[in-house]
Amino acid sequence: MNLVLPRMARLSIPRTAACVAVPAVLALVAGLWDLGGPPVWRDEAATVSAVTRTPAQLAHLLSGVDAVHGLYYAVMHVVAVVFGTGEVALRLPSVLAGVLAAAGVGALGRALGDPRAGLYGGALMAMTPVFSRYVQEARPYPMTMAATVGVTLLLLRAVRESSRRAFLLYGTALAVLAFLNLFAVLVVGAHGVYVVWSRGPLGRWAAAAFLALAAAAPLAWIASGQSDQIGWISAPDAGDAGMLVVQLFGDLGASTPAWVGVAPLAWGLTIFGLTRRIRRTRRARHGVETRAPSTELTRLALPWLLIPPLVLFAASWAAHPVYVFRYVFSSVPAAALLAGAGLAALPWKSAVALLCVAFGLSLPGQIATRGADGRQDDPEPVAAVLASTARQGDGVMFVPGKVRKYELVYPDVFARLDDVALSRSPRRDGTFAGRHVGRRALADRLTGIPTVWVVGHTGKTRNWQIDVLNGSYTPTGRWASRGFFVVRYERPPGVPSSAPAAVRPQAQASSKGAGIG
Repeated sequence: MNLVLPRMARLSIPRTAACVAVPAVLALVAGLWDLGGPPVWRDEAATVSAVTRTPAQLAHLLSGVDAVHGLYYAVMHVVAVVFGTGEVALRLPSVLAGVLAAAGVGALGRALGDPRAGLYGGALMAMTPVFSRYVQEARPYPMTMAATVGVTLLLLRAVRESSRRAFLLYGTALAVLAFLNLFAVLVVGAHGVYVVWSRGPLGRWAAAAFLALAAAAPLAWIASGQSDQIGWISAPDAGDAGMLVVQLFGDLGASTPAWVGVAPLAWGLTIFGLTRRIRRTRRARHGVETRAPSTELTRLALPWLLIPPLVLFAASWAAHPVYVFRYVFSSVPAAALLAGAGLAALPWKSAVALLCVAFGLSLPGQIATRGADGRQDDPEPVAAVLASTARQGDGVMFVPGKVRKYELVYPDVFARLDDVALSRSPRRDGTFAGRHVGRRALADRLTGIPTVWVVGHTGKTRNWQIDVLNGSYTPTGRWASRGFFVVRYERPPGVPSSAPAAVRPQAQASSKGAGIG
């Protein structure tokens, strides 16, 4: 006997291909939309600096800083060799990772017995401003999110097959995830809750998780010795907690007020979906027949949403501050699944209409994240000032030294300038900043240079190098953009130079760090 579903029922059950393809296409459109528009901010400049080094130089860098991003830098080194270091080339892998993550949300919904939740959740996630914000930058977090979704799919397969091979594959993928981002491996706690809640094979899961964590232990040990690089993080407060709830459900946070964005709609859908599932579960327990979708989605998505950020908040309050939203960006698919389940509880026409509303609500944030204020800093106006005003042979100084990363982002601008404070290049020094000369050597190098440009991050103006300048130079111009400033220092007429630039002793001349040290 063949069961023939009514036409409306067939429309409400998406095909497997649609569950994956529709979110993937929407994510691709969102990722490619003005991909080269947002400015290269300081973290992306670190990516450019790292991936343009030789493998030996990259290993030297990772021995002192950013070991947690080693796998990402290795992958992006290959991308840079093949496609170059333009904004689009370096950001495109993040876009593709976002496409995989959105498609993975659709696949998760299908695997959890709620294909409409996966379809709607993946589509909703692809529309959100916070998704666009991170898939349009050359950093590891979109890859981490995609890998987290993939590992979770492997968990579902392993729990259902309960075979050693399936759990070995899951454990291997979990170890790879740890090498992409150590904090992302916190999802293992959510996986454990799911296994217990679902009465799955706890012993085999625990063995696979233990082996994965053991494989990642050396990286964790190395990273613990590099904790100074996150010393800037402050302990989260109530404002950060509120911002987390806004960002997990799709909005940018401070850049887009929550009440005019997509997050409140996502909250409402999530609460509606959870309430409906609880109500139908209670009816089922009392013997009332119900067509409620499996609560398996809730058992998986709710711990995934909550555990990683709660662990980082607790660690930040109890020990050392480690919480930044991008470290829990891989929990965004969980929020999307829960909101998608709320949409799935509605008639399909209502669900599609609400997705259209979500798109409209997301537009202000989508535009904002692609604008000059969409990143922490905007170096382009400062680079434009130097390109139009600085002269060949002018001196340049970076405050702090890590701003030197932008020499690689704007090579045509900085190649004309003399990096007067540099003793050893970042590549030779195994750092992002390089090594600077001392006060006396800097004063000697300034001999015969009439103009020096100081480029730095706003708020970083106190520096001994500027003190050296103040003895012989006068600031004659200052320009600032979001997170950046540039000041022009000129030697006043009548202030003598001990030797003209053309006859400075070779030992005192700047060499941009090449061959020094």
